[in-house]
Amino acid sequence: MCLFDRDLLKIGTGAANHVERRKANRLHVEVVIVIAHIASDSDCCMANCSSTQVLYFEDFVPCQILQSSFDVLMSTDWQSYGFKLKGGLMGDDGNAVLEWDNMAFARIDISIHTYHECAMQERQGSPQDRYLLRKALKSALTHLKADHAGDFLSCHGQRVREYVPDLAESIAGLILSSTDEEFQGECFALLGLGSEQDVSGGAVQSSICEKMIRIIEINDTKDNSEDNVPYLFECEKLDEDSELDEGGGDEDMASDF
Repeated sequence: MCLFDRDLLKIGTGAANHVERRKANRLHVEVVIVIAHIASDSDCCMANCSSTQVLYFEDFVPCQILQSSFDVLMSTDWQSYGFKLKGGLMGDDGNAVLEWDNMAFARIDISIHTYHECAMQERQGSPQDRYLLRKALKSALTHLKADHAGDFLSCHGQRVREYVPDLAESIAGLILSSTDEEFQGECFALLGLGSEQDVSGGAVQSSICEKMIRIIEINDTKDNSEDNVPYLFECEKLDEDSELDEGGGDEDMASDF
């Protein structure tokens, strides 16, 4: 029997709802995603499972998943959250299975629940239902990423992170090879390394790695605009007036010629 430590589970939850104008009835859609890590030497039969059977409920009763809901799962931008969807299958029995490629987790469970506050209604799979499911699913994935940014980098972010060690080593080498003690001191201060701390190559490289990885995690969202992108080394902003003055001086010099 497989036993999971709840503290080691990574859980993302999302919800969306819609109120119909002509009916006092609110439709709710809830999505829960549970990620489990299992040791590679575990005897658990569910370890390193590359597929996920989606659990689907309507009005608190297990049922077959709608084709429209399955389409939402297949069209979701999973790669932005570090998942590589290989494919999916919707069987004749109405059960949906998602196949993952190069999955870094031991097990992924997904549960979807839709329900109405008032009277039971027939299953429709309307555009509104699909919109609510897509919204709830994205909310659950965003929740996972917000709580565990390093584990759910986008596929692009993961590729960028692979270059961090080599780049950090190069930057550390440039800093340590400099003969300008004032420059080195400023770099150590920016990296949070005091003069009394170990400023060996390993310490400098490690500090640069941590900062770069943190920046990658922060920027690995679609919500960040270019104006909000942080930098490894914070620099003072140039004074706009001084730039204009310098530009004006250049124009005067050009006119003299």
